Amino acid sequence: MTLKKGQLVEVEISSIAFGGRGIGKYNGITCFVDKTMPGDKVSANLTKIKSNFLEAELVEIISPSKDRQKPKCKYFGICGGCQLQFMPYEQQLELKQQQVKDSFERIGKIKNINISKIIGSENIYYYRNKMEFSFGYDAKMKFALGMHLPNRRFDILDLEECHLESEFSAKIVNKTREFFAEKRLEPFKYTNGSGFLKALYIREGKRTNEVMINLVTSDNLPNNAEKIMQEYADFLSSDEIKDNDKKVTSIYWTMIIAKKGVPKTSKEFLLYGNKALTEKMILEDGNEMVFEIAPQAFFQVNTFQAEILYSQVVRMATNKPQKTVFDLFCGTGTIGLFLAKHAGQVYGIELIEDAVKVARENALKNKTFNIDFFTGDVDKLLKDLKEPPSLIVIDPPRIGITQKTVKLINDFSPNQLIYVSCNPATLARDCAWLLEYGYKIKEVQPVDMFPHTYHIECVVLLER
Repeated sequence: MTLKKGQLVEVEISSIAFGGRGIGKYNGITCFVDKTMPGDKVSANLTKIKSNFLEAELVEIISPSKDRQKPKCKYFGICGGCQLQFMPYEQQLELKQQQVKDSFERIGKIKNINISKIIGSENIYYYRNKMEFSFGYDAKMKFALGMHLPNRRFDILDLEECHLESEFSAKIVNKTREFFAEKRLEPFKYTNGSGFLKALYIREGKRTNEVMINLVTSDNLPNNAEKIMQEYADFLSSDEIKDNDKKVTSIYWTMIIAKKGVPKTSKEFLLYGNKALTEKMILEDGNEMVFEIAPQAFFQVNTFQAEILYSQVVRMATNKPQKTVFDLFCGTGTIGLFLAKHAGQVYGIELIEDAVKVARENALKNKTFNIDFFTGDVDKLLKDLKEPPSLIVIDPPRIGITQKTVKLINDFSPNQLIYVSCNPATLARDCAWLLEYGYKIKEVQPVDMFPHTYHIECVVLLER
């Protein structure tokens, strides 16, 4: 039977792939269908046809899974931000646990390893400490502030509520929209470079209740731009925008300067309050640290689950005395700083200069003096470090590490490695490479940092 794009097919979904797409069979061929879950029987429109798999777009749920639940968010299925909200949370955790196991077995070809039970999130809504909202126009060309629609680069979903950050952040979004719509300022148009308003970033200190607002614009300044921006800051810092617990402590205006043939730059203007947002992290062993977070700085977006993630790293690291620790891809230094309490010396390596600057500031703020940070490529800087480490911590981006990095790590011959990963596929691949050098996987601990999404974090302990 010849299949054609656009053809309607009926598929019974049996599992979910990493990435959130349902998996079923049609005429014996694997078929991926978005927005489905195990137990669904669906009608779907074929969008891609290959010899060994099909992709299809959901048209109708003929009969839903007995486990399917009503999503909390009224924008579910339109926004694209929470792919698994139709699935009970316990089932989401089971799915993620299985996907970690499948990655090790299918990609890494590693079987019979100790994968601990995934640690779920106590808060499955309002858990994020940072959100980005974009200015633009909706499908009817009405002024909008919200999320980019999936696969629609320029259309904005005008959000009145979002269950990811906090109800207070949703209030800030709505008040911001009202303010700038009344001022009749135009959103930036990427098609021709005209317009002013680009994005709104909201950060929250989940343990401190501080709130930072960063409004991002182009340099196409309207008349009285500075006066308008100060009015906006005064408006958001007034008693009209308040919450019983949370308080706006910083308001920034970031202007993006983009000229043809010239590298893009930016200028930051502090319109109100503190230069940085203060956040606190408390690990399971009682270790506590305070972090100053600048507008552009990276920080784990789920504070409470990050505490659990780092607690697992510290637990694994402290089962043996640690004299020297290397913290590779260290970012702003959070893992290394917590490990410094349990080690003689920590060396952190990070490519991004601004992140290293923040890491050093965090070390000073927390009076941690047995840690040094270096800016540059991990592969190049590893060659310059002479002191042999007892432990190397690896926390790379989603693409993982290279075989060259694996060899350089092996050259130091540390007894222990701890690999922190946000991508089970590259984690499994990299662990397979490490096993070739004689390491053995002692423990895999999945942690759910992002409920209602397919994302998974893992901490892996390897020893030899």
